[in-house]
Amino acid sequence: MKLRYLLYLGLLLPLAACTLHVDEGRVYAPPPHVEWRWDPGLDVFVVLGRPHLYYRDRTYYRWHDHDGWYWSDRHDGGWHRGGKGLPPGLSKKYGKSRRAHGGGGGY
Repeated sequence: MKLRYLLYLGLLLPLAACTLHVDEGRVYAPPPHVEWRWDPGLDVFVVLGRPHLYYRDRTYYRWHDHDGWYWSDRHDGGWHRGGKGLPPGLSKKYGKSRRAHGGGGGY
């Protein structure tokens, strides 16, 4: 049974190669419905045309200078306060003093 799944994966992976990013053995699917680029330093997808909007593992992360991090499962809203398991690269870029798991106000 496992052999069958490996065979299916081997057949499907070349078809998905243009839409997946593989980094140190992990596979990341890009965000749907937006233009993006992979940022290896941040280890996230950067959503093009939307300042401070990032995506990884089916979660969008948005930075607001005055209020900190928000997250959503959609690029266009439904924002929640806090980092929701903020990827380490984003914590490094924005600094620990900028409330990676808090905030107020928002999008």
